[in-house]
This record gives sequence, C-alpha cells and structure tokens, in this order.
Amino acid sequence: FNVLGLHEFDSDRKRMSVIVGCPDNTVKLFVKGADSSMFGAIDKSMDLDVINATEAQLHGYSSLGLRTLVVAVRELNASEFERWQSDYERASTALMGRGSLLRSVAANVESNLTLLGASAIEDKLQEGVPEAIESLRQAGIKVWVLTGDKQETAISIGYSSKLLTENMTQIIITSHSRQSCRKSLDDAKALFKKSTGNGMRQPSVGAQNFKPDPQTGLHPVPSVDDKTLIDGGFDYKKPLALIIDGTSLVYILESDMEYE
Repeated sequence: FNVLGLHEFDSDRKRMSVIVGCPDNTVKLFVKGADSSMFGAIDKSMDLDVINATEAQLHGYSSLGLRTLVVAVRELNASEFERWQSDYERASTALMGRGSLLRSVAANVESNLTLLGASAIEDKLQEGVPEAIESLRQAGIKVWVLTGDKQETAISIGYSSKLLTENMTQIIITSHSRQSCRKSLDDAKALFKKSTGNGMRQPSVGAQNFKPDPQTGLHPVPSVDDKTLIDGGFDYKKPLALIIDGTSLVYILESDMEYE
C-alpha cells in the first residue's frame, strides 16, 4: 500500500482519513471517526438494514462504556483522485486560511462512503481515579468533566469512576434546537427550585439498572426520558448530576443561557 494523502482528525469533522494506492492499482479513501459525523457521510444508496444494525451495535457498546469508532471506505476513480490531489496541494501550500481550506478539501472527499463496520475498545481508568473523585465529592467539591465520548459512554464511565453514583438524580439535557434546549434548561431550573439543599427529584429508575455487568465490570446506562425526570417521585436527599450533550452545550454557551 502506498499512502498518497492524509487528512488529520479535527474537532469540526470528528474524523480522519487516509488515501492509499492499493496493490490492485485502485485508489481508496479510508475514513474513521465518531458515528455522529460518519453516518451523515455514508452513501444514501447503502442498505439501511446494515446501517441500522451498526447503529444498534454502537449503542450497545457505548452503554457498556466502550469507546467506539465507525470505519468506511470510498474508491476514487482517476478524475476524482486528480481533483482531490490538486485541491489538497493548493490548500496545503496556502499562506492564509490553510486549516480551513484543508478541512474543506477533506469534507468534499469524505462523502458517498461505504460503511465497513464499527469498533469498540475499553479504555481502562488509571489506578486510583475512582477513589480520588469520590474523595473530591465527599469534600463538597463539584467536579465537571468535558468529554468527546458518546453520551452513553460518558455516563457509563461516570459510574465506573464514581463521578456518578446509584443514588444520584440525573438531569439530562439533549437538545437539537435552541428552543428545545431552552425548554430543557427551564425544566431543570424548575426542578431545582422545588428541591431543598442538594436534593432533587429522583427518577423512577431502579438501582438494579446501575449494577455493573458481571463479565466486564462496566455499568450499562439506564434509559431515562424527560417525562420520567420531571414526573418521578421526590427524594430531597438525593444529590444532583447534570449531564449536557455537546450540541446543547454549544447552544447554552452561545447565548444568554450561559448565565443561567
């Protein structure tokens, strides 16, 4: 295999790719990245059953706290490769806006992909991390974690690291628009105002849902919807865990909601 080009990972695309010359004289683009960015680049004519099955497997992996990646490929014909090569050379030698130009070239070629599959690995916590976080919590120190993991993975790792515990109330804000984010934030504030001290409403989810998998030791993530969070019974002694996905966090930080 002959490596002909490389598009490095960046936080906008959430993926990376490499273009290689293969022994059969074909040129192929291999791409790996987060499922949130990869599925939008998959060829629309691809079998939906394969895509749905892969998404289901990814959800299962993430719920066990595993780090996931989606892998896809695209074969480039001679004209497509020549066009990419010309655009890539022009972008990589630009004196102004080089990063933006390279991202644009990558986005153009990383399209109409064929899904190859998904991978999942366990990234074990360093020794002493759960105990250190537990000590911080017991000392009354609020701990915030910013992660690029899928939400299910982040929650599962939160339990494994003792950042989240079985007796915590989770308020999860997952929004796809500024308006829905505003509503979710208002609902969270309303719950907080009805609480006393650190107490919040406790979702009606049994503690057994949080028990670790006996084989992996990882915590499966319970399914809790907004209605459960809002309409569940009160338990004023429960501590609070606020979980915000990346899209919602962008809406919050780019508006007056940041100060709420």
